[in-house]
Amino acid sequence: MDDRDTPIAYEFGEFYVDAAQRLLRSRVDGEPIPLTSKVFETLLYLVEHPGELIDKATLMQAIWPNVIVEENNLNQNISTLRRVLGESPDEHRFIVTVPGRGFQFVAGVKALTDPSVQPTRSDVAAGPAPVAPPAGADTPLEPRPVRSPARIILWGLAGTALALIAGSVLWFFARPTEDSTSTSTAKTSVTSIVITPALGKPRLAILPFENLSPDPANAFFADGLHEEILNTIAQRVAGLEVISRTTMMSYRRDPPKPLAEVARELGASHLIEGSVRREAKNVRLTLQLIDARTDAHLWSQNYDRTLTDALTLQSDVASEVASQLSLQLVGGPESALPRTRSPEAYDLYMKARLTATILSPRFPIERFRDFESLLSRAIALDPSFALAYATRSTFRGVMFAWNYDVSEEWVRHIRDDADAGLRLAPHEPIVLAAEALYWSWIERDLPRALAIFESADMASLAEPMLLSGKSALLVRLRRVDEAVRLNERLIALDPGNPFIRLVFADSLGSARRPADALQFLNRALERFPEDGAMRFFRALLIFYWTGRSDEWRAALDQANEAIGPVTMLDQHFALLTFEHRYADLQKLLDGVSATSTRVIDYGGSPGFFGVGQRPIAEYRGWTVLLLKDSATAATQGRAVLDFVANQKETKWNAWFLQLLTGEGFTFLGQQERAIAAARKTLELMPPSRDAQSWMSAAQWVAGIYAWAGAQADAVALLEELATVRPGLAPARIARNPIYAIPLAQNPRYQALVSRLEAQMRVTKL
Repeated sequence: MDDRDTPIAYEFGEFYVDAAQRLLRSRVDGEPIPLTSKVFETLLYLVEHPGELIDKATLMQAIWPNVIVEENNLNQNISTLRRVLGESPDEHRFIVTVPGRGFQFVAGVKALTDPSVQPTRSDVAAGPAPVAPPAGADTPLEPRPVRSPARIILWGLAGTALALIAGSVLWFFARPTEDSTSTSTAKTSVTSIVITPALGKPRLAILPFENLSPDPANAFFADGLHEEILNTIAQRVAGLEVISRTTMMSYRRDPPKPLAEVARELGASHLIEGSVRREAKNVRLTLQLIDARTDAHLWSQNYDRTLTDALTLQSDVASEVASQLSLQLVGGPESALPRTRSPEAYDLYMKARLTATILSPRFPIERFRDFESLLSRAIALDPSFALAYATRSTFRGVMFAWNYDVSEEWVRHIRDDADAGLRLAPHEPIVLAAEALYWSWIERDLPRALAIFESADMASLAEPMLLSGKSALLVRLRRVDEAVRLNERLIALDPGNPFIRLVFADSLGSARRPADALQFLNRALERFPEDGAMRFFRALLIFYWTGRSDEWRAALDQANEAIGPVTMLDQHFALLTFEHRYADLQKLLDGVSATSTRVIDYGGSPGFFGVGQRPIAEYRGWTVLLLKDSATAATQGRAVLDFVANQKETKWNAWFLQLLTGEGFTFLGQQERAIAAARKTLELMPPSRDAQSWMSAAQWVAGIYAWAGAQADAVALLEELATVRPGLAPARIARNPIYAIPLAQNPRYQALVSRLEAQMRVTKL
């Protein structure tokens, strides 16, 4: 099908579904209607198949590909959609349930394929006449093939909302080695990572709890209780390894796997299985502890609580498990428990952790508002809820780091939340992790952030996603081998988490081990074959170390199907530049109407926390410079400098504004002023402040030096970037025309390129 015939939006009734931006809007006022990711995907699949009776298995496979989930999750999505669309239980304006069969979207749907067509305004209260449900409700359906949309969520931030906001930001770039065949003295073969418990340590796997509640909507309560109990045991029981919840949720299936098989796959010595029944204000939790080595049932217990009493249930279970395993309980301060005395606040907190399943720096800001709202409502109900403050602080920190809001007022909100968490629960590991991430992302006091992470670790911080923030910190401090060892530990605790696997592969790249990184990624893709982030990372890894761009190009084309080329402008700029396709790049930029865009990735470079916006003229300036159009380059240079002049300088963006200034003067041909601004950039962002941000700044400063006539400075910087950790992989220097064109006659640069090309030839990826 021609791309112009592919629907990009759908209208029905008083609603408009924007498939490209992943938004549901009202056609009455155009306002976005918040939906979680999976609820939106459920709606999108239904409107893509209007009038068709879709069986539940087909719909679940489309929404949760390669993941085993309970039918209750789908029922809850349908219930949420009906509520959002304003459909009462006895109405069938939009969605009809055919008992025992599936669901049918019965409203008339208009598919839109022209991006220039705006949604039509509507004052109607209902859509066109519904399509009648199919006759013969007991006639079996033939399953139809599922057309799965491309799910390229870059930076691999999949999992629960907390997993995203607590984890390190994974940027897709690979870092260099001095010799691709060399090994570090700290190197451990990737094949040696075995999921076995540490010597003498029991390893506990807590299987997902079965939801026995009459109301399927209470599935989130069972999941939330499972997470809270798992985390509490991990934090408060000394000498015990607890498999992460992300991995354990992959074992939710019907029929369940045999317990012996689960234990063998996870290297677990003990297992807990259980069920939850919540009805009105009463809760019953049933658990049993099993010795996986003997299949003996060591203990079983029913916990009957009111909903208010259930808020301390995780602490009771942790104590009982510790007693049964004959382990000494670690003393987290009792002031941190219970977490809240408000059942309503607890519900909102758990929903915040469990319902915002995927977040990415590529998403519009509206996707983030739901999550923040849930936490804010929880805090309003219980102003003493320490974990809600800490989680909101970290989440807001992500929005700052990803440049959604970099205002001083926003930073004050983040600091206020972190302070509230520390005041209420100063020794709580999650609160300490939130404080560490504040100093990491916002203040860039990396030694202080690491010291706080160490305190959180000593307080039994058990969540691998939070600990991955410490891993990123170690890389930024150039303690790369330590980051690799930490990630080996996290893989063992959370082997079913694809994000943790990406973090580990990235750390192997930082450790100058591209072959090991690729080997590990290939094994990970055997387990997660549809993971778009892993495939994108693999494509970049191969290009950066070998110069082969075909896989990168294919991955980017696939990403375009999901989120569009403009959203991926930084990646298009990098790829088309490396492939010398300047005319194609200029054509792409001619189609961009905006004058600036939020800094997301900056062409494969991490560390642009809190810098805000960047001008499109920056992309255009480099493009026309490569096309040798000096007059147009000067025009773009003035546009870049005008942009800088209109920005408020802060301690977070000062270095970035200097970098833009250097580029603007480069495009204008004002060499001395360009060099001065470039040098100021590196003074404001030295490697001692943040090695990753320095690396990102230095690669562009090298380009400024090269075009502004400071060739010796340019080559010296590139030589350093070719050897430090983190730095630039060989192809990012040898194949980059921003360096190669102005330095073509420089003998020292040519010698560097020869060494890097030789390195790429012997790197077998």
